[in-house]
Amino acid sequence: YNGPSSVADLDYAQRQMDRISAPFVRVLPGNHDVGHTPAHPHARQVLTETTLAQWCDRFGADYWVFDQAGWRFIGLNPFLAGSGLPEEHAQEAMLEDALATADGPVGVFVHIPLFLQTPDEALVAGFNMQEPERGRWLGMLAGRVHFVASGHLHKHLAFDHGGIAYHWCPALSFVQTNGDSFAPGTRTLTGFLLHEFDGLEHKVEVIEPQDIINMDIRNWSEGPEHSYMRLAKRPFPMP
Repeated sequence: YNGPSSVADLDYAQRQMDRISAPFVRVLPGNHDVGHTPAHPHARQVLTETTLAQWCDRFGADYWVFDQAGWRFIGLNPFLAGSGLPEEHAQEAMLEDALATADGPVGVFVHIPLFLQTPDEALVAGFNMQEPERGRWLGMLAGRVHFVASGHLHKHLAFDHGGIAYHWCPALSFVQTNGDSFAPGTRTLTGFLLHEFDGLEHKVEVIEPQDIINMDIRNWSEGPEHSYMRLAKRPFPMP
């Protein structure tokens, strides 16, 4: 899957999302959908106005806010941060307004973890958010948010820091065991997280579907060039 370089891949993803029969679905982009922020020094594919428009045309808004079950839920596109695109400032204005006007508890969803262990840690490859955007976002969220849910690393971890609960969601596609030293205590598995809300109570359950194999792509991702980038080129290379 190589969304930034292949509209056909985005179309395929859209068809799969259309199969979901839930009455209310909200989606957020990942780096394999739109590319990483140009501000990130380890970005191999970067977010542009074109890649962003291609994704939004198929999946809707790349950041959003809505209220449900007494909670306010905020979805953010971390790749806008530091991008210099007009949407960067529009997203932060939405975030500030959504936090200021919330009448109940707030939860935030974002693709990439803001940090791995501590907010003042160094930048680690493409694993965490870059500064100064990380610090600015954390300053806005401090004391106003109950949890931050993220994905990206294909690992599960739950921890509290500064009064905020952080939940990393594993992936249904594959696992990746490189990078474990940067985030001790993680669980490497394929699956997803089920978030349940009952008043102020927030429960998170790890779901591991029995029919999904824990396939590790560590060898691919540790090559001199990410193999998924090489294999996604058209026409497909033959062995």
